[in-house]
Amino acid sequence: MFRCYDLVDGRVQSCPEGQLGIIQVYSAPTEEEKRYLVDQCGIDEHTLVSALDEDEISRVEYEHNHIAVILKRPRNFQVDRTMAFKVSSIGAFLFKDRIVVLQAEPMPLFEHGRMPLRGNTIQGVLLRLLHHSTHHFLQHLRIIRNISDEIENKIEFAVTNKSLVNMFSLLKSLTYYESATSANQLLLLKLKNDAGKIGFNEEELDFLDDITVENKQCDNLAGIYAGILTGMSDARVSVVSNNLAGIMKYLAVINIVFMPLTVITGLGGMSEFTMMTEGIWWPHAYSALVLVMVIVGYVTYLLVKQIGTNNSGRRR
Repeated sequence: MFRCYDLVDGRVQSCPEGQLGIIQVYSAPTEEEKRYLVDQCGIDEHTLVSALDEDEISRVEYEHNHIAVILKRPRNFQVDRTMAFKVSSIGAFLFKDRIVVLQAEPMPLFEHGRMPLRGNTIQGVLLRLLHHSTHHFLQHLRIIRNISDEIENKIEFAVTNKSLVNMFSLLKSLTYYESATSANQLLLLKLKNDAGKIGFNEEELDFLDDITVENKQCDNLAGIYAGILTGMSDARVSVVSNNLAGIMKYLAVINIVFMPLTVITGLGGMSEFTMMTEGIWWPHAYSALVLVMVIVGYVTYLLVKQIGTNNSGRRR
């Protein structure tokens, strides 16, 4: 899918139909569009494929008629059972009169509805892409933190693996995010070192410095959250095990209490019981049987409780 945009008063706006703007975006390009980009625009075919590969690292390359930049950004998060946050790649190709953007699937590239950002040149559009990617990472990290807190509260009473699986999915996502933000950080430093070659002006250099600081913060947060989840994994697994052990303990107590009662009810259901209580009115006989069952069950419960209390005192 092809769309083009222009900068109007500092804002990114769609171009009228049939008009080409300085920002040309190809989302999930067709084979025909790929051939056009390679044959007519002079984009290296390997670089084009790399721009659509989610496993590609961030980098900048200089060609004879354009500058190729590959950066990392998070994919749109969809709430499902996996709790997976994924990363994708974007290719930005800077020509003298336009910037061509490649992405594997349609995703927002600019922050609409906000105050105009700095960078109203072709080089500035690249910085806008990096700025939006960094803010997108920060937003997802906040979501991951909130989900992690929610999972932690659920694990306190959980006896299944569902919460633990979600936690491990978050940890896996944070690993990808940390790798992506680290790669973007190296890219930002490379762009700063080659600022004169790329053509950044003084205002765009300040913008680049701000993005570098925010991306570094994003990288640090991803590392901190990943470290916290890793450090708490064993503790949370133990919590689930303890919860399950507690439930098994109560089931064992119930089983112990009802075991002698089962023997008594078995005896009460036999014909011998009727013979033994032949001279007693049957409501009285069976009422006495129920009373004996209650007494035996209560005494058994007290004995089990006392044994549990003594064992707890010894462990202390």
